[in-house]
Amino acid sequence: MGTKSEELAKKSPYETFVVPHPYSFELNMDMIGLVRKEFDPPLIVAEYAKAIGEKGAQREVLAEKIFGKYGADWMRKSVQLGEEYPDRTYEMLKIAADKTGELVFPLVLQRFVEIAYLGTQQFRKLNIVENWSKRLAYMLKDCYMYKTLQEKCGVEVAKELPCRHACLTAIQTAAQELKMDVSGEMEAMMNKNGYCQFAVNRR
Repeated sequence: MGTKSEELAKKSPYETFVVPHPYSFELNMDMIGLVRKEFDPPLIVAEYAKAIGEKGAQREVLAEKIFGKYGADWMRKSVQLGEEYPDRTYEMLKIAADKTGELVFPLVLQRFVEIAYLGTQQFRKLNIVENWSKRLAYMLKDCYMYKTLQEKCGVEVAKELPCRHACLTAIQTAAQELKMDVSGEMEAMMNKNGYCQFAVNRR
């Protein structure tokens, strides 16, 4: 025989809401895996290595073409998957953005940038340097793309940072997809500073 409180609980007029699946506040790992499967750095580096082997001195032109296209496709896929695999944090962020008209920059942008990098890098957290209403900046100290370029194309080719075109084009593409009036820039370079830093500034 149950206690008095248990008996009263059984007679409660309120229906119990059963959550269909547990809420997650983390990025979906299946989504991250899909990004990596299509945009794993060795895939694009192999394409670039083959191209410069055939074309020789046109490395900068080829870098802008090959890594630029990669960056655009990479970010479009990250935005697409980010919408298809929403987490609770993103759902709450969108509700707040709808109510206030704010937060899309920088928070929504940051989410898609994180999806893109966590899907292609070997670190588990993107190093965010600044995040406020006018500016988003992030740093890459240990870049898998740069390491792969060193291994496959040589140190001198890697120092030219052909991969910067991927990161800069990705910023431009994210801005277009989210209809943001922002500009992206590279503030530090791996070959000079020992890390890369990118900033997105709201106009």
